[in-house]
Amino acid sequence: MGRRVVIEGGLLGTEEGAFRADLVIEGERIAAITLDASDIDADERIDARGKLVVPGGVDVHTHFKDPGDPPTEGFYHGSLGAIAGGITTVVEMPQAAPTSSEGAHIRQKRAVGEQHSIVDFALWGGAVNQDLEKIDEMIDEGIVALKSFMAGSSPGFPAATDDTLLAVFRRVAEVGIPYGLHAENDDLLEVGIARLKAQGRKDPMAHAESRPPIVEIEAIHRAIFFAEQTGGHAYICHCSTAGGLELVKAAKARGVPVSVETCPQYLALDEEDLRRLGPFGRCAPPLRARDEVEGVWRYVTDGTVDVISSDHCGYTIESKEAGLDDIWQAPLGLSGIQTMYPIILDDMLHQRGLDVGTFVRLSASNPARIFSLYPRKGTLQPGADADVVIYDTEREWTVRGEDMLHRNKWTPFEGRVVRSRVVRTIIRGRTVYQDDGAPMVTGEPGTGRFLPRGYGRMRD
Repeated sequence: MGRRVVIEGGLLGTEEGAFRADLVIEGERIAAITLDASDIDADERIDARGKLVVPGGVDVHTHFKDPGDPPTEGFYHGSLGAIAGGITTVVEMPQAAPTSSEGAHIRQKRAVGEQHSIVDFALWGGAVNQDLEKIDEMIDEGIVALKSFMAGSSPGFPAATDDTLLAVFRRVAEVGIPYGLHAENDDLLEVGIARLKAQGRKDPMAHAESRPPIVEIEAIHRAIFFAEQTGGHAYICHCSTAGGLELVKAAKARGVPVSVETCPQYLALDEEDLRRLGPFGRCAPPLRARDEVEGVWRYVTDGTVDVISSDHCGYTIESKEAGLDDIWQAPLGLSGIQTMYPIILDDMLHQRGLDVGTFVRLSASNPARIFSLYPRKGTLQPGADADVVIYDTEREWTVRGEDMLHRNKWTPFEGRVVRSRVVRTIIRGRTVYQDDGAPMVTGEPGTGRFLPRGYGRMRD
């Protein structure tokens, strides 16, 4: 038996809802939930009265781009943003130098993460128009999912051909892992960009106009078709359209193996923010019109959306500023790992009237299940890893780039007042971050654990 910690008096958040109880941690695991732990001996007692106690967030869509020279974010600085934002586990995307698209690259990325990460981490593998031999190499190294772009992302990550999509869907059906897809139609996208550039358009709204909803919706339709034909699990990344989510909802009703995520930028920002932010609001898919944002919220509310992830891309301020006079020069992606769950929790509880159970499902239990990390991750049930986050849901704070703990000090949510604050983050029984008025990091690089496929079912 290891060190015993008791979290007293908090409102425990679960998938089913919230109730007042005490949480007992022994070593790295949750030992018990009890109505009264006052008679239990403990090495440490944490007063959570008036606070919300939930499973640590599982962010399944991060771009730390580590290894890199230098990394855009890196596991260490990305971890700092994560723990301050209530995230205890990440599933890191394959963008890196080199792209993580074969077994040797996965081993390299794992080694970097084990050296620098504070949070526990699993890995995506990149399916980049390649033979299945390389995919099998990555599977052997323990990846939890595969990722392709249906529209070209970079020279190292071109658009997947339909032949690649079909082959990968067939393989993931055999292995039982998700196939994550950046769902945008490459032909429609390229034609749209070329047309607007020919018109001399360089303004922020040209970016949004080059990627209208149909670009995403068509690609989601095609991904669902491949999933339905093969039995492979389609995981739709960062969905930004109500039309795309309606396709997912209908597919689920037919029994198609499909899951879908959205991101805070598609719930808390809109195209007016793109006008205001300029290059600092450029992402793919783009920020949408307000009616699309409200449409996405409807599918969050009805349970169609499975996961909320950050799609964190911590680009430098200088690289983003390159798009001030020409939006096409700004890299695609937003910073968001530290602000995501506080903003979403605030919106759900204080603005939308949603319950704590919805937040726990979207931030922890659903992503852990989909990526084979449950029930070790994503829950507070006894036997689970003691990954716990305590929120003060009545504490107001103002988002400022200078306060972000991730590497590059900017945020698209600059100036937003949020009524939900992470006051403590615990990973496997260790407090790694707390904020009793002044943020304090106690987690150390290299303590994050690599989580291979099937970790949730493992027993040590």
